[in-house]
Amino acid sequence: MIPDDQAPLAWLEEVQGKRIPIQGTCSLGRAASNQVALPDERVSRRHAIIHSQGAEEFCLVDLGSRNGTYLNGLRLIQPTQLQNNDLIQVGPFQLRFRLGTPGDLAHEETQACNRTAAEIRMGRCWLLVADIIESTKMLESLPPDEVPLLTGQWLAECKQTMEEHGGSINQFLGDGFFAYWHDGERKEVAVSRALQSMKRMQEHAQPAFRVVVHYGQVILGGLSLGEERLSGRDVHFVFRLEKLASGLAEPRLLSHPAWERLAALMELRQAGRHALPGFEGEFDFYAF
Repeated sequence: MIPDDQAPLAWLEEVQGKRIPIQGTCSLGRAASNQVALPDERVSRRHAIIHSQGAEEFCLVDLGSRNGTYLNGLRLIQPTQLQNNDLIQVGPFQLRFRLGTPGDLAHEETQACNRTAAEIRMGRCWLLVADIIESTKMLESLPPDEVPLLTGQWLAECKQTMEEHGGSINQFLGDGFFAYWHDGERKEVAVSRALQSMKRMQEHAQPAFRVVVHYGQVILGGLSLGEERLSGRDVHFVFRLEKLASGLAEPRLLSHPAWERLAALMELRQAGRHALPGFEGEFDFYAF
């Protein structure tokens, strides 16, 4: 057992009292390669993950497991933010989610304030937002047991696609996610291949979803429990772009900066000039 004075900011607690610290993304499943291995046939090999999305925010995500992940007795339908003392059930296993005490959180905030300037820096990134189209209608139209399978398998496939092409999911958003790539030599090739994979997913699988991409400069705020924090004007821009894509009924939409880097690699068409709330003027957008 971890001594109380050395307890991590967040951890899982087994029935017997053993504590399992959570750093970054914590995977749960039957396979021994998971951070939390749960050896039972009722548990999928890659069953669920707990994703750190900030100093005090952790998201539980089912990866399309056949027998489901339960939170406080209810089957998980979509990525859900965890609260202190939540009970997670995977197959026959019960795990209690714990957050640090207010004193621990204050210490974390003090450490963040004392970071050197080098840890908070500017950088150019590819930014991607994907979300399920009309997720509320989907929840109402499908049998309850089918919804978590559909959404979980979609998230698992998207996560695999991002990772295969060098990207990272930064946040799960209930019915979607926010992902990014650090810019680098020939990074546009990796982004284009990821987008082509997601286009094939849109054409051959459910649920229906949209994806938008922007290229810009972001504030990289250092690591928070293993996850990099992104902020700034261009992060706001890509989320506004997702709202525009919804209004235009475009399943795939790119900003002009993204188009400049991808035009030679993909077949793109103009989607018009449009204003975005909170941004001055109008901008060119492209579909693929």
